[in-house]
Amino acid sequence: MNKRRHIHLGERLGTLEAIREKRLTAEQAAANFGVPVEEIHGWMQMHSDDRIFTLDEARVSPEALRLSRRAERLVELIAAADLTIRVLSRMLTESPAGREA
Repeated sequence: MNKRRHIHLGERLGTLEAIREKRLTAEQAAANFGVPVEEIHGWMQMHSDDRIFTLDEARVSPEALRLSRRAERLVELIAAADLTIRVLSRMLTESPAGREA
C-alpha cells in the first residue's frame, strides 16, 4: 500500500511562496516532497488566497499597514499608466497621421 506523505501547512505555504516568487517550479517542489505535481497544483488552487503572515505585520499598526498597501497599489497603478503612455506614444509616432505632424 502506497502511503501518502502529509505535508504540513507551513511547508506548503512556504513552497507556494517560493513558486510565486519564481524561486521554485511546481515540478521541483513535487520532486522535493516526493509527491505528484498535481498535488502541488492542488495546493496552489486550495491556498491561492493564503500567505505567510510575518511578525513585522503583527507589530505594525493596522492603519500603517493599510497605508503601506495603498502606497504599493499606487506604485503599481503609476507603473501601469507609464507603460500605457509609452505604448500609446509609440503607436502615435508610428501611425501615418503621427508622421505627417
